[in-house]
Amino acid sequence: MAAPVTTFIFDLGGVLVRHDNAHLFDRLAACCADSEAARRAMAQALDAEPIATGALSIPSLHAQLAERYGFDRPLADFLDLWSCHFSPEPGMEALIDALLPRYRVAIFSNTNAAHIDHIRARYPAFAKAHAAYLSYELGLMKPRPEAYLKVLELEGRAPQECVFVDDRAENTAAAAALGMKTATFSSRAALEAAIAEYGVVIDA
Repeated sequence: MAAPVTTFIFDLGGVLVRHDNAHLFDRLAACCADSEAARRAMAQALDAEPIATGALSIPSLHAQLAERYGFDRPLADFLDLWSCHFSPEPGMEALIDALLPRYRVAIFSNTNAAHIDHIRARYPAFAKAHAAYLSYELGLMKPRPEAYLKVLELEGRAPQECVFVDDRAENTAAAAALGMKTATFSSRAALEAAIAEYGVVIDA
């Protein structure tokens, strides 16, 4: 008999909050001396493990972009641009509200302090979760198995009783390999259909 679900572990960007990375890269590159070269490098430069694990601070990232690509705005402007790509994910705050009476809800995100400051101030779903496990605080990031194992240890949960939700298939695959129930996010409606197969009851 399958273990009953006790806990949901949600990714943040791309699940609870929308993010448009192309918009972010375009806005940052437009502030660089050679915007075309900077734009070509943006995805690799900004989707990097040192940022997500906290090894590279956001002020240091700003200085690095200035040195390498001629980014010409002060840190305060950079911080505004750095979070310009977030927007609400329709229905997800309401889904968290519906799950909370019956299930523990946690967040597990590859992220950085500046993004979390922005999201915490603007998106109530973040504060509603029972716990948040953030890569820059853990020093670990998805899809490394040790990152998931650390979250399970901190939650005191067995993999089989958790549903892990992420918008990246490589991240849900890594969780499934450890025995977690998973759903790769595309919309609230699709997520509800996926978790219904695990016997999840939603008070909505």
